[in-house]
Amino acid sequence: MFEFLSDRFSKIFSNLSKKRNLNENNIADALADIKKALLASDVSFEIVQSFIQEIKSECIGQKVFQNVQPGQQVVKIVYDKLIEVLGGKYTEVSTQRPLRVLMVGLQGSGKTTASAKLALWFKNKGERPCLIACDIYRPAAIDQLKILGQQIDVPVFAYGQISVNEIATKGLKDAQTANCNVMIFDTAGRLQIDTALIEEVKNLKHVVHPEETFLVMDSALGQEAVNVAKTFHNELELTGAILTKLDGDTKGGAALSLKRAVDIPIKFSGIGEKVEDFEKFYPDRMASRILGMGDIVSLVEKARSEMDNDTVESLSQRLMSGEFNFSDFLLQIQQMKKMGTHGLGKWLPGIAGLQMDDAYSVEMKQNEALLLSMTPQEREKPSLLNSSYRRMRITKGAGLNVSTFNKFLKRFQMMKKMSQKLRKADPKKLQSMLKMFSGGNDFLTKNLFDNK
Repeated sequence: MFEFLSDRFSKIFSNLSKKRNLNENNIADALADIKKALLASDVSFEIVQSFIQEIKSECIGQKVFQNVQPGQQVVKIVYDKLIEVLGGKYTEVSTQRPLRVLMVGLQGSGKTTASAKLALWFKNKGERPCLIACDIYRPAAIDQLKILGQQIDVPVFAYGQISVNEIATKGLKDAQTANCNVMIFDTAGRLQIDTALIEEVKNLKHVVHPEETFLVMDSALGQEAVNVAKTFHNELELTGAILTKLDGDTKGGAALSLKRAVDIPIKFSGIGEKVEDFEKFYPDRMASRILGMGDIVSLVEKARSEMDNDTVESLSQRLMSGEFNFSDFLLQIQQMKKMGTHGLGKWLPGIAGLQMDDAYSVEMKQNEALLLSMTPQEREKPSLLNSSYRRMRITKGAGLNVSTFNKFLKRFQMMKKMSQKLRKADPKKLQSMLKMFSGGNDFLTKNLFDNK
């Protein structure tokens, strides 16, 4: 996700951080590099031009705050402008119930899968969604929606080869009978925009009267996303967009062009192949990922939804108290496995651009194998592993070599030391640092410092 852009920005800001002060020359060099990076990411030329001009206006004459490096100030300015380009604040989905959602877009954009993902998202919020199959042209489209509906245990209303308007009318009636309060209409697409496609969707909208009309768009479209979005918006008055396949897009031109060019918010993004790989699109969090600052808030939310909260709380307290042992470490790994390691790098500050998922997964498996090769007594008392005999036995049982086991022990001790240092750190300094990197967002600071 935005690997190319994140990598380029990291190099630009790394060069800036070496400057003792900012002047028009080194700012101009940095802006030229930023411009090249955005254009190479397939962002609309007009948007790039205005983006660069706004950053330049902010940077020139900017006062340098005490204890803040000039390069860090530029990062903050670019971060704020990226948030604006991506849409500013997150726009909430309509609270109207019953809620009717019309999904539109080109063929191949991922409408059917996105419809199921959206239904699961509503279901997880305690709503009662259903899916209505309005794509009668693409082979197996209805069967695909039915299969996805079964996977997420959401009703699918499909009526075969009758007119799309009849399907919508029957679907609304059956959804009401089934006591569904969110109705998602999966519509047909075309390989390109044509009159027939637009007219059919316009007629369908008159029947459905949706509160939300979402344009489902492949994030790899780049600048072409602007033209597609403009056409649909002019005819249908879109209320938002859903970017699909964002996990496979290394450029991000569609996301960075859409809001300014068409003035519709990106409300959701598909970040993987699984139906669970779907999330709200927060401009500030996405800007943070692009700049390699990670996205700790989203990681915390994901952890809360997929891990056992009581277990995680207990492990955190033991880690911070210095009582953390190998039994706790094993439990921690088992909890993290529930989240999965795929894409973990995008959430973590400083490593967001690294291709570390496979290596991290292998290391986690090796750690688990070593821990399972220990006796319960050894896991409870790490000091017992000073014995070379025990180390040899554990290593052999895990099918690994001694150097791997020594590396594992070193990492474990480092983790304990870091947690103890964090516990002793000045809360005011930590709070100040978090505020700087959260762009003034107090979410992290409140959760870390207000909840004693």
